[in-house]
Formats: sequence, structure tokens, C-alpha cells
Amino acid sequence: MQDQALTSLPQDLNEDQNITTPPISHSGIHHFKFHGNASEYFGIWIVNILLTIITLSFYAPWAKVRRLRYFYGNTEFFERRFDFTGIPTKILIGRLIALGIYVVFAISSQYSMIATVVGLVALYAAVPWLIRATLRFTARNSKFGNARFYFGGTIKESYKVFLLSILVYIFTLGIFTPVAIWLYKKYYLNNLYAGQLNFKLNAKWSAYMAAVYIPVFIAIGIISIFSIIYFAMAGTISGFSPNAIFFGIFTVYAFIGLFIYPLIAARIFITTWNNTTVGNSQFKTDCNQWRFAWIVASNWIVKILSIGLMSAWAAVR
Repeated sequence: MQDQALTSLPQDLNEDQNITTPPISHSGIHHFKFHGNASEYFGIWIVNILLTIITLSFYAPWAKVRRLRYFYGNTEFFERRFDFTGIPTKILIGRLIALGIYVVFAISSQYSMIATVVGLVALYAAVPWLIRATLRFTARNSKFGNARFYFGGTIKESYKVFLLSILVYIFTLGIFTPVAIWLYKKYYLNNLYAGQLNFKLNAKWSAYMAAVYIPVFIAIGIISIFSIIYFAMAGTISGFSPNAIFFGIFTVYAFIGLFIYPLIAARIFITTWNNTTVGNSQFKTDCNQWRFAWIVASNWIVKILSIGLMSAWAAVR
């Protein structure tokens, strides 16, 4: 990353005396490093799981904070570590409020169709507010050295992105869903600050279309070839039995789930960070999309085969 330059700040950010600039003063390329290991994290993970079960999920906020502190604290950049300072009780209060709202909605919907409709509308209407609140909380409680992160997106912007995403999905029959991903990423990154340095996403919506649909077209090609060969062989050997058809469909969905979704996630990750700046610095990832997809897919397989016991290893990996 290159030497940093200060950018203009939102008024409420200027008024916050706790916001400082990340202490990076030398130009050049600087790499992120992760120092965690699976055996160390396993102890945290297994305690989190057991206490969450014993307390009927009331410990979940503390488990989340412990997990984030471990991963933040083991991530190094420019010889400094990140930190998460969130307070578990605040997370618990937020979840209890959400649970209370859901219980009221569930009970009232049993007695009134009008209450059901009103409740659903209210829940959907609250989504943009919840997204913004989550982004603000996460950023506000994330630190790099003495510098805090800050999310300055407004509620108005959040509702605008939410409504535009729904309209794009409806009027394009889901074909332009990657545009909705781009809208969300842009809303998030363009309103994110590290100290006084503003993040900015420079990618266009077409880059996200390519990130999603190149793997989709690859999948269509592979599935088409596989289907022709498979059903030709199945028809020749045993006819088109229900079992043969079911196995073929299962194989296709397994292939899409294990390899195509991770590949899409990898390409979105690479597209996002290779087109993101903070101050005058440019992010650049040398992450290989195929290796990324393989790690995600193999992690899923390992977690399934180990009945979840290898989740800590997969998370660190």
C-alpha cells in the first residue's frame, strides 16, 4: 500500500476526538499477515460452543466477541495488530429486542391476517436500518493500532440501496443480481473510514456481472457436457430410471454448491479489493480464485465429514 493522504470527513466524524489516522508513513507495498493457528483457536472455539449450548445461546454474544478478538488480534499490518472492542452485553440486548419483536409477531399472526401482513411489512422495512446499525457497530468497535474505524452511511442511503436492489432483482428477473451486490459493496466501502482515511470502491457494476457470470457460464458448459455423457450412459445401461435421474440431479447440485458458489465468492472478493482504495493507497490481492474456491469447498467437506469438529481448523485455514 502506498503512502496515505488525509481526506475530508463527515461532520460527526470530525467532532469525534477518538478518531486518529492510522500510523503509516512509508510508501511501498505492505502485506497483511495472520498469526493464528488451529490448535490455539480450537480451545476458544470449543469453549464457545459448550457455553453457548449450556446457556441456551445466551453466551453467543460473548462467543462472538471472543472469536472476533482472536482473529482481529492475530491479523497484522505494518507491524501493528487489529482489535475488536465490542461489548457483549450490547449485542445481547440487541438480540433480545429482535427476539421479542419476533415473538410478538409470531403470536399476533396466529390470530389476525392483518397483523401478519403488517408484521411482515414492518420486518422488511426494518432491514435497511438493521444493516446500517450492524455496519456502524462493527466499524465503531474495530481498531487498527490507535485508529478506530467508522461507518458514515446514512439511513436514507441504506433504504435507497435496499429498494434499488429489490427493483433490479424484480425487473430483470434476477439476472442483474450482481448489480445489487455492487450497490451494497459501494454503500459499505464508500462510507467506511479508517481513522481519517476514506475507503472507496472504484469498480463498476459490470465488473460484478463478470465476477458472477463467468463461473456461471463455466458451470453451464461443464453441466451440459456431463449431462449428455451421463444420461447417454444411463439410458444405454439401465434406461432412464428414477434413481439414475435423481443421482444425476444430485451430482449437478453438489457440483454447483461445492465449487461454483465458492468460485463466485472468490471472484467477488478479488474484484472488490483489487478496486478499493483507502486515502491514496490501493489494495491489491494476489489471491488465486481457484485456490480460494478449493479452500472453501474442501473446508465444507471436512466440516461435514468431521461433524463440525474441524470447524476451528477450517476457520483459521
